[in-house]
Amino acid sequence: MPVVPNPGARWRVCVVLACLAASPGSAATPTGARFHRPPPPGNEYAAWTMRSLALMNAYDLGDVSPFHPDAEWTREYLADPSSIYSDLHPRLFSGNRAESADATAFPDSKRTARAIAWDLGLDKALPGYQTLPDYPGPTPGNLTLAVAANLDKSGVAPIYYEKAYALGGNDLFTLNAEFAVALQTLHDWVEATPWADREAFGVDEDALRRVMSARSLDDVSDHDLVYLADILRAELSARSTGDAAAGARRALPAPLRIARVAAAYRASNAGYAACHSDGSRKDTAGSLPEDLARPICFSDATDRAVYRWYRSMRRHQLAQPPEPFHGDFGQVARLIDHFADVRPAWAGAYTNEALDWSNHAEVVEAQLALDSPVPRDADTGFYRLVERTNLLICRTTTR
Repeated sequence: MPVVPNPGARWRVCVVLACLAASPGSAATPTGARFHRPPPPGNEYAAWTMRSLALMNAYDLGDVSPFHPDAEWTREYLADPSSIYSDLHPRLFSGNRAESADATAFPDSKRTARAIAWDLGLDKALPGYQTLPDYPGPTPGNLTLAVAANLDKSGVAPIYYEKAYALGGNDLFTLNAEFAVALQTLHDWVEATPWADREAFGVDEDALRRVMSARSLDDVSDHDLVYLADILRAELSARSTGDAAAGARRALPAPLRIARVAAAYRASNAGYAACHSDGSRKDTAGSLPEDLARPICFSDATDRAVYRWYRSMRRHQLAQPPEPFHGDFGQVARLIDHFADVRPAWAGAYTNEALDWSNHAEVVEAQLALDSPVPRDADTGFYRLVERTNLLICRTTTR
């Protein structure tokens, strides 16, 4: 069962973390490919995709494409692409990157490279660097470092992490994670939308208030659950790379945020011991995310590896009858009814395959191209990106 902060300790969690973030010497100066701060917000990957798309339209490139397959991005940006625990490649920090005007080259800027690596899920959640500052021992409210690092990377506040688990009342934590991200997203929408515009934009602050005041999922109406599930669909359907999260930090794409919340729930289970106290992996940690019997060290694994684990765990949990999960059977069934089929609008017929590949370069490029202002009737590059995406997803159905 997840260890969740008690309500009286919530404010102390926020205050202590804020103080530590501001305290000199609370974390060592980040150096090198392993220990570094998150890149600042910005649309680097979107800009790179749009630039490449424009090049495809401007020149007759024939079979030459300025876009790279996902495997090339990982070879370029990871020190060991074969390992789920790989650090970023030192070249992203050393500056030893040859500049080139060639359309097929990778970005020259180190900042752009690290931002793209972040958006593609190639970075980690190492405490004190990619996530919250270092501090000894458990956090207030029993939110341990192993849990806090993943939750912090997700951008979901502890209050919504708590509430999703309290209302779900079971160990179906993959769907609880989706519930938590939906609550956080609604909170963000409320904060970002002027009161006078909320009704026009479909931002229902009362729904958030009703859910947060509920004592069990029985107190939450089907209308509000449908609304939250639709919010999550919208968040998954739009590819927002480089947006600012809480504290003006760079946010993760929505699929990776959900995976990190699910990892926080799993890391809070009794017996989870895949990481050292500093967040680095133990020798006994798993090396294959799909091997659910041998947990991986979530904080030292890449976001993409944690997402692979989440997708496998979600399939496993949804294949089970609701009865084995803790809590009220009716609550479990309602959570499954409303969140089990949540998927982005672009997933189409290949639901699971599309979601498995949702953070790979080919799919991300196609999503970003959908927002391109270039007219579709003249945009051969757009159709090429869609074709690449379809080939990637359809290939998984023939395995």
